[in-house]
Amino acid sequence: MKHGTAKKESRQAHGRRTINGYILDVSAAAQFLGSTEKTLRAMVARRVVPFRRLNSRIIFLKEELVAFLQRLPGCALTEAQANGEKRRGEE
Repeated sequence: MKHGTAKKESRQAHGRRTINGYILDVSAAAQFLGSTEKTLRAMVARRVVPFRRLNSRIIFLKEELVAFLQRLPGCALTEAQANGEKRRGEE
């Protein structure tokens, strides 16, 4: 078995890591965001998503990711509910 293959298999065996659901590794954060690890790492490189460095590891605070998602452009929950109520009133 090649050295790189053993490392990859070891990482897969451990799976996604979180600490009390508060701190996420790249794999867990990617899953939380509905993204791939590769895309998330590219977002980190461009400094688009909030992250921290713990020694050489990239980690994410779940509350910062939630705040990041809430600030994305689009329609907020309250606006969507108001639009739904307005549409039901028009029918």
